[in-house]
Amino acid sequence: MGILVALLLASVALPPGAAAKQKKQTESQTSGPIAWLDLHAGPRDFSVSLSESKKGERTLPRGALLPVISTKQKRGAELAQVAALNFPKGTMELGWVEVDPADLKPAESYPLNSQLLRALGAPYLDDFISAHTNIARFLLRRAQGSPVLLCYVISQPLAMAKLVIFTINQGKYSAGAELSFPLSEMQGGVTSLEIRDLLGDGNECVITKEPFREQVQTYGDNLRIRTIADGQFRVLWQAPIEFQNLSQYSPKIQILQPPEQNIGAPGTVTAGSVTFHASGSRQEPVWKGKVEFFVFGRDKPVDSVNIEKACPWDGKEFAPLK
Repeated sequence: MGILVALLLASVALPPGAAAKQKKQTESQTSGPIAWLDLHAGPRDFSVSLSESKKGERTLPRGALLPVISTKQKRGAELAQVAALNFPKGTMELGWVEVDPADLKPAESYPLNSQLLRALGAPYLDDFISAHTNIARFLLRRAQGSPVLLCYVISQPLAMAKLVIFTINQGKYSAGAELSFPLSEMQGGVTSLEIRDLLGDGNECVITKEPFREQVQTYGDNLRIRTIADGQFRVLWQAPIEFQNLSQYSPKIQILQPPEQNIGAPGTVTAGSVTFHASGSRQEPVWKGKVEFFVFGRDKPVDSVNIEKACPWDGKEFAPLK
């Protein structure tokens, strides 16, 4: 299936179970998937084997396109073994997910990793880099025309991740617009991604969670909503869902109005979440959370303010949080 799972360094000693899993992943790179699982219908529970006797559970995001390695029947349900990117870790994981046969697409429907890396060109053509580059695929539906193949390409040797649009012409895939995300011990690339039709017009949006760091004690996570217009990424909304700014402090506590103006202020820690509420045919982001106020030398907050704000569509973008 191209290079769907990064190879472990040869110097690492693997237990028998892990060695068998690596062998299966390596073999799948040359044989290709037997099908593709299209999660356009919504997120799906995913069971991952963490060890010989321990399993973990996580959720596969809406819009993901996953390579199917094998299938089986269990208690009357159809299960597929797929390779899925663990976004926070940047590594591929093998696991099982319950599938509907209607969600399965033929193996020849979508390109292998090798084809996509060839379209990206240097330095992804280097054998070592390509072997340690993982790709997560998503399908972005459009009101007109075929869905867009959106790929998150993460390469640890390059300390870089990319969000890339791929288009097909006469059977060949070409890389289009892209966004780059540097990788480091202090900052990752994209830690979550899902697809939603927020505008109700058939043109789906990309929703990402992206860490940021400005100083040692100033960091957090931004949630961004993007669409693709004229082949380019366009931001429709962004807001921090985590924001710690303890690199500096205000001389005295001052709570600003409206309360969302306090997000990211010196001496504050913000924790929030975003849900999507129906408004006519659209789904609009609603930010809800708390800002806590700190003074230098004290571990506990001295004050706090709760915030809830809906951000309606204004015809071009969603209204800003602040």
